[in-house]
Amino acid sequence: MTVLYLIRHAEAEGNVYRRCHGQYDSLLTHRAPSQLACLAERFADVPLAAIYASDLYRARHTAKAIADRKGMRVRIRPALREISMGDWEDEPWAALPRRDPVHYADWQHNPARCVVPGGESVLRAGERVFSALRDLAGLHDGQAIAVVSHGSAIRGCLCIALQLPPEEIGEIGWGDNTCVARLEFSENGCKAVYWNDASHLSEELSTFASIGWTNVRGAPSTAQLWFRQYIPGQDQPLFLDYMRELYRNAYGTLDRFDAGALAAQAEACAAADPRAVTFGMLDETPAALVWLNVQEQVGPGCAMVGGLCIALEWRGAGLSQQILGQAISVARARGMDTLCARVAEKNERAQGFYRKFAFENRGPVENACGRHFLMAKPIRVASLEEELDRFDV
Repeated sequence: MTVLYLIRHAEAEGNVYRRCHGQYDSLLTHRAPSQLACLAERFADVPLAAIYASDLYRARHTAKAIADRKGMRVRIRPALREISMGDWEDEPWAALPRRDPVHYADWQHNPARCVVPGGESVLRAGERVFSALRDLAGLHDGQAIAVVSHGSAIRGCLCIALQLPPEEIGEIGWGDNTCVARLEFSENGCKAVYWNDASHLSEELSTFASIGWTNVRGAPSTAQLWFRQYIPGQDQPLFLDYMRELYRNAYGTLDRFDAGALAAQAEACAAADPRAVTFGMLDETPAALVWLNVQEQVGPGCAMVGGLCIALEWRGAGLSQQILGQAISVARARGMDTLCARVAEKNERAQGFYRKFAFENRGPVENACGRHFLMAKPIRVASLEEELDRFDV
């Protein structure tokens, strides 16, 4: 018999930015190291013959936390990847009912068999990963191994292990980040002993708790945004309303507010990149501004935030991570390595926002409005090829 611990990766960008990340390669969040410390502690005294992971960054670095604690190396297997979400990759979940209502309805009501254009079904992903698990179990007969994969792929695997018909995949529920399933492979097949076990995490470290997950079968209760592109000319008043709010918060006055110059910047940025200026929408109501100032360069590979602002009535509703996720999505698609923001010295609220999401203070900068701090966050996802010295392939 082979004991196989099947583990979901730690908290990653898509989980909290509320974006569809299947095989889109994304980073772990600033909360992930704390989750990983708990996961590594859980396995500290569990004998493991080997540790395997998907080649995606979020999975291999989750596995590395367990391996580092044991003085082992992670073995990479691309077959353990997450479901391919095809045309939906890196889209906000809230955009999908608008963009592709037919497939989205199928995803909601028949997730095991739904195939997004260009993607694969949960059942197909589960079959792919389960086949890889069976092969690994055969290599380690009489031993215990750990395997790190992904949420939808694991659900598909469990559907097979539990011998459930595809239409009952919802009975499995969703597992929190770093949750563990224990599978036992023998000549009689596969037995699922337990699954979706995240008992090593406190509530403070639970991703589900942080995003307002209603229950193991539910969806986040926090409001979710889709992003509408700036319409040249028409959206200038709305853009300027948000910028006035940002300016007032930063400086306590509108004395130096230059509406004409800012409007011209918005038009130029939207012309250069249609996603550079977007409005976060709750249904048809604008709730936030995300402006990436693609006309300004502060260094090679650095994308500059022009403005991130949430409407006053929607502050505290869990939208801050989503607007940050939109800014990172746009910057990364432009090939940028770092996201930067210039924050007024006296704007403690904004400084707190950026510190919360692991932006580093790279020192003071001066402009006509006074002293600011340049806050920066690395957003580049290292490829496996760049990290071959850290993993076994």
